Amino acid sequence: MKLSEETTSLLKRDLRQAIGPIEVLGAAVLSTVAFGVAFACHACDIRDSSPGLATVGGLALIAVALLTTALGALRWKQKKSSRGLLVTAIALWAGVLVGNVVGNNWYYLGVAKFSGLKKMASYVNIDPSADNAQAFQDAGILYFKDGTKVMRSKALAFRNGLTYCVAPIALEPLEGESNKAKKTAEGFNIPSVGSLDYWAVGTDCCGNMGTPFNCHDAGSLRARSGLRVLEDSHRAMYRLAVQEWSATTGIPAKHPMFFEYVKDPLQVEDDLKNMAGDHLPAHLMVYFLAALFISYILNMVLRHWKVY
Repeated sequence: MKLSEETTSLLKRDLRQAIGPIEVLGAAVLSTVAFGVAFACHACDIRDSSPGLATVGGLALIAVALLTTALGALRWKQKKSSRGLLVTAIALWAGVLVGNVVGNNWYYLGVAKFSGLKKMASYVNIDPSADNAQAFQDAGILYFKDGTKVMRSKALAFRNGLTYCVAPIALEPLEGESNKAKKTAEGFNIPSVGSLDYWAVGTDCCGNMGTPFNCHDAGSLRARSGLRVLEDSHRAMYRLAVQEWSATTGIPAKHPMFFEYVKDPLQVEDDLKNMAGDHLPAHLMVYFLAALFISYILNMVLRHWKVY
């Protein structure tokens, strides 16, 4: 039995309405997959350990997005059903772009720091009051001599957008009577090495004047290790803070080195290496919800423009 033209039109309309949610969901899922792969290729350890594989993954995503775009455009020109392909193509490009940008940011927060530290040396039993810092300029990790402390009560804060907190790391007391130490005009003890060059640092982890100094594990009696700060922009701010501290106390700081003072630097390194991967599931969930909403809007816009 032949269906009437009106019945056929109604069936087609119902079919398009049924397909719409599937198109939206499919585009959101594929966009999320593209985001996840792009994020992993740019943020995770694969970027440094297998750069060729990361590059292939990125190029594969671009190839899929290009192919989907070309097929959608071709079907649209031929006035065939193309809305699903066009929505998916736009969603794929969004996943690739956002994954690249967000992944790149996480790379410099985690894996880049891990890789930089791994290329540097480690030294043990360092006496910050007696060992010249010039001998350890290639250090990524320093293990300080037993009895070394962060002088948290002598911390200073330097405000420039963030609060840059610095506190001296020393074994000998900086104040009080000492038979070995020379004194500054302000009454502070100059370390026997002649300069105070080892500093515990952090951002937004101290009061407006520097205390209380709660950066990393500086308050722990078990902490005796320093993880080198590598970011040039942060080091420049810490250097300004140390210059202010030195001008106030009269103690020279000729070759300041800046450290995150921690209990277990190797664990911190592992955390840096895995940081992006640990955050990926949460990013995927948030991105999927956003992709679902955007795919729905795109589907509605194309439907309004009579693209089927």
